[in-house]
Amino acid sequence: MAKRPSGLPPVLILVVVAAATAVILVVAGIGPWERPPTLVIGDSVTNLSRDEIEDTTGALVNAKNGYTWSAMAPKVRGVLDLVEEPPERVGVLLGYNDVLNGELDQADPPAVLDQLTDVDCVVVLELPKIWARDVDAHNELLRELSVTYPNVSVDDGWATRINENLADDASLLQKDLVHPDGARAHQALADAYQRAFERHC
Repeated sequence: MAKRPSGLPPVLILVVVAAATAVILVVAGIGPWERPPTLVIGDSVTNLSRDEIEDTTGALVNAKNGYTWSAMAPKVRGVLDLVEEPPERVGVLLGYNDVLNGELDQADPPAVLDQLTDVDCVVVLELPKIWARDVDAHNELLRELSVTYPNVSVDDGWATRINENLADDASLLQKDLVHPDGARAHQALADAYQRAFERHC
């Protein structure tokens, strides 16, 4: 009687191949595991981490040095048009320059958020502490607005990460204690965006 060839049963081989293919698709973001169309807008803090944010979240990043809430407001519609599909998720980190310049107007964030009402999920990151500046009023305004906009959530992950680092050695920040410094800090912001999307979207 001929002996049965050794090795894995055909059914098991098919299962292994299917599992490996699924892993590849998830990593590549293809098929049903494709990451939803995502847009991230911000200022120089986000701009410095552009590559890491795009790699981590799959987002199109539109961030410019010096951007404030009021500077972004007239540009939102044009930015939305840059996305091939209407974004399902938008991440926002603005307010640094408003607070640093002492020019935060309570009407400015709504001017941006009003243009994102068709987006399923908008996540706004709170600001961490800024030396000799009052970020509490800014963050409280964001939390109040999130009640008004049903599609908007406010996330404190980035603020918490940086505040903890400031209390330690501030190694994630440049000497100005505002901008992320180096690859580890850039990835920390990218991870903060991704975790915020996972929590709220």
